[in-house]
Amino acid sequence: MSKNIYDLSAWRAKLTKLAILVPCREYVYSLFTAALTELVKTTTMAGIDVHVVYDQSTILLSQRERLAKQALAMKADYCLWLDSDMMFPSTTAMRLMAHNKDIVCGNYMKRSVPLQTVAYTERGNWSEWLPLESQEELEEVEGIGMGCVMMKTEIMKNIEPPFFNFEYYDNDWHGEDFYFQQKLRDDGYKILVDMNLSRQIRHVGQWAFGPSIHANDERIIERHAKKAEEEKKSQTKPRVKKMVRKVKDA
Repeated sequence: MSKNIYDLSAWRAKLTKLAILVPCREYVYSLFTAALTELVKTTTMAGIDVHVVYDQSTILLSQRERLAKQALAMKADYCLWLDSDMMFPSTTAMRLMAHNKDIVCGNYMKRSVPLQTVAYTERGNWSEWLPLESQEELEEVEGIGMGCVMMKTEIMKNIEPPFFNFEYYDNDWHGEDFYFQQKLRDDGYKILVDMNLSRQIRHVGQWAFGPSIHANDERIIERHAKKAEEEKKSQTKPRVKKMVRKVKDA
C-alpha cells in the first residue's frame, strides 16, 4: 500500500490550529458549502487542526467581533475569514498560510455594477481598484473586502477593541472591514493580496438580467453596424445603376 502524500506535510512538524470564521444569516449558498467542505478536507489531511466557527445573526459588526474573540479564545494560530457567498479552491487555506505573512487576502469581483473588485490600492479612491491579474508576487492594498482573508490570530492581541466599526471617512461611509484594516495598518501591518489565488475565487450571487448586460451592448453595436452597412449598400446600388445608364446613353 502506497504512503499517503499528506503524511509528508510540513504542517505536521508543528500542529497548526486554524479557525475558519464565517459570519452568516439563516442560509448559506450551496456552492459555498461545497467549497468549504473540500477546503476542510484538504487542510485537515495536511495535518492542520481545523475548526469552523459560524455566527448566525443579523448585525455584522457584532458577528465579526464575536468571531474574532472566539479565534483568540481557542488560541488558533491562524484565522481564515470567509463570507458565506464565496467559492474558492480546496487549497486556499494552505496557500495563504504558506506565505507566512501577517495578513494575506484573496481578491474577488463585486456582485453589483460597476463590475470591479473589492480591493483598493488607495482607500477612498474607488477608481483605484486592483484588477484580477495573474502574477507571482503579493500586492499591497489599503483596503479589501473580508470575503477571503487569512491572518495570524496573534496580531489581534495588539489592536485595541472594538476591532470592527463603521467609519465616516473622506466624505463617505466605510465598512467594518476597512475600519479594521486601517487599525492594523496604523499598527504597522501590511494588507497583502495573493494575485494568483484571487483569479480562482468566485463571488456567488444573483443578477437582475436586463439591458445593462455587456453582451447586450455588444450585440446592439453589431446590429447597428450591420444595418449601417446594409443601408450603405442599398444607397450605392442606385448610384451604380445611374452611372451605367449614363455610360450606355453616351
